[in-house]
Amino acid sequence: MFDACSRQFSLTKLIDIKWAYSNTQLMPGEMIILNGPSSAGKSSLVRELQQLWPQPLFATGTDAVITGWPENFVLDHDESDPAKESEALRIVAGLGPAPSWVPKMSDTFLTISRHAHESWAAINQSGVDVVVDHCIIETTIREHAQNVLLGAFWVGVTCDVQELVRREAARGDRYVGFASGTSAVVHLGMDYDMVIDTTSTPPDELARQVFDAVRCR
Repeated sequence: MFDACSRQFSLTKLIDIKWAYSNTQLMPGEMIILNGPSSAGKSSLVRELQQLWPQPLFATGTDAVITGWPENFVLDHDESDPAKESEALRIVAGLGPAPSWVPKMSDTFLTISRHAHESWAAINQSGVDVVVDHCIIETTIREHAQNVLLGAFWVGVTCDVQELVRREAARGDRYVGFASGTSAVVHLGMDYDMVIDTTSTPPDELARQVFDAVRCR
């Protein structure tokens, strides 16, 4: 019989893994936070977790905040606009292997990010299961998330930086250099319930590991 907590199973009785997961009960109002660099595969993990989850799993995260931000208030590293300087999201040099870039957040963007945390917490506290695709690169945002997203199961999502760079180039929908830049800072000061490595392990397998860990905590 399949035993998710002990990782032991009989191959002769394991007929349908997905059926076993779909009939597993979890406490209502679970929250999972996947924190990792750009192009680490967090979106794929979210989709796999939603397929495994026995009840609706609401997905949100950093991308929802970024896509809501106006493009004309994003300034490239070599761009100057005094009228927008104080409010803009500026691209600045990162600490990873070149090319390495990260967004420097304005006070307005930081305020929106904090309100996003509060809205996710409110949804979760109403009894809805939530999975957050996060990329925390700013100290005050990290502290706020840890203080507001109480009871969450924190997952550190890691990946070899060269693989991140390869994926970023292949997908073509990210600012080139974000993978390297965010990978250098996203795990600083973090304390995780679980750490996974997406370099070579398929997302469906990693999702099962996360599911099992949440179920058994």
